[in-house]
Amino acid sequence: MGGGGGGSGATYFPDKPSKLQDLIKETHERTEQQRSEADVNFFLQQLLSKLTDRDSEKTQKYLDEIVSVLHDYQEVDRLLFGGSVAKHTYVDGLSDVDALVVLNRQDLQGKSPQEVLKVFFDSLQGELTRDKVKELRQGRLAVTVEYEDGTEIQLLPAVKRGKETFIADSNGTDWKSINPKVFQRELSKANDKLNRALVPTIKIMKSTLSTLPEEIRPSGYHVEALCLDLTRGYRGPKTPKSLLQHVMLGAATRVLKPIKDVTNQSRYVDEYLGRPNSDQRIKLSRELAAVARRINAATTADRWSAIIQG
Repeated sequence: MGGGGGGSGATYFPDKPSKLQDLIKETHERTEQQRSEADVNFFLQQLLSKLTDRDSEKTQKYLDEIVSVLHDYQEVDRLLFGGSVAKHTYVDGLSDVDALVVLNRQDLQGKSPQEVLKVFFDSLQGELTRDKVKELRQGRLAVTVEYEDGTEIQLLPAVKRGKETFIADSNGTDWKSINPKVFQRELSKANDKLNRALVPTIKIMKSTLSTLPEEIRPSGYHVEALCLDLTRGYRGPKTPKSLLQHVMLGAATRVLKPIKDVTNQSRYVDEYLGRPNSDQRIKLSRELAAVARRINAATTADRWSAIIQG
């Protein structure tokens, strides 16, 4: 009754040895690709576990202690997304600090940002438990608390006038009105739409770019803004691996033009790179394009590790 056709559920058997070899080869390649994909995803999961350690209960506990010593005249708004990942001595953006500390004190009315920062630093220095704190550092805009276990928490002082919140401008010499929650809300909404894969993508991208030359290295806030901007309308797989490949490729072009700062902390989140198509922007664009090519060509966990962890 007829041999080789079969119905829709029939198993296909090649009628020539060469076709059988091709089928075996194709199956082997597909299996290897799936295995490599699984290895890369496992590596990224492990990396993310390490990168999120500082957002653990320990960091929350330290912040609770800081809040308790600041007393009732200060309001602490926790901004625990990025933290000071790059360990810079200055504040890159609101998401690069762990907490915004609003100082509600009458004696600070009319004071300059530097005067308020000094009062804030002295307050912490006099109240924090010294057996846990290794060092307390006053930067241009913020105070960093370094603990004996290596944990660092960066605190940005602010003041309120009516319903508005003010922080120091980028020079630390004058006050600037901000809306700290705008970017957080946008980022949180986008993260939910992408099956909560956007925030892990940002963390991996920060780690990947941490070895770039300091004069062009994107700030933490800039990386977050790039990822948010470049994933609008994204329709690909909602995984950190796919999102990182997509964002890194798009970032090479996007960095050539400034990104508006929705928090109003500054005009643009990447003012440090200068005007559109500046030499710094072109240099960063080339670096990002090179990283993007390496990531898209990487097929094993070892290659991904070499790119991301240097």
